[in-house]
Amino acid sequence: MPSPRSLSLLLAALALATASAARADWRSWLHGEPAPPPKAAAPKQLATVSAISDNARDTQVESFLRALAESIKARDGKPMVARLADAYSIDGLEGHAKPADLFVQAVERVPGPTEIVVEAIERDATTVTARTELRYAASEPKKRAFRFDRAGRLLWSDFFTIKVERNGA
Repeated sequence: MPSPRSLSLLLAALALATASAARADWRSWLHGEPAPPPKAAAPKQLATVSAISDNARDTQVESFLRALAESIKARDGKPMVARLADAYSIDGLEGHAKPADLFVQAVERVPGPTEIVVEAIERDATTVTARTELRYAASEPKKRAFRFDRAGRLLWSDFFTIKVERNGA
């Protein structure tokens, strides 16, 4: 039969193991959920979507970009989640958060363009890449790429960048 001291040590070890596994749950229980990040002010106008030439036209790409413009104007990224591929990824994220959640936050925070111009469409066997220029009323235009699967769902984009801070750095 185990001694009372060994039973106490065993119980303490089990309690520590359980506590460390449930640390996030205890933290949220004690401190509540963190406040959602603030949304930026809505743009004054809805961005127009156009193609520079007939060779730069793709109905799925243009549909996605119009929906993106509407979401930015409304500052509501949730409707865009259905337009993201299951394999949607963000450079540099490496499992630190869900890519779709960050996409929603970006839509709610990025400056709203006044125009989105599709400059080129590149197709291969499995993807369609749109090369665009996002034009802004008060700043320089930005070149951005959007890569879609053949169903028209976004796989990747450099529409926004993230900076992952580790250990407060």
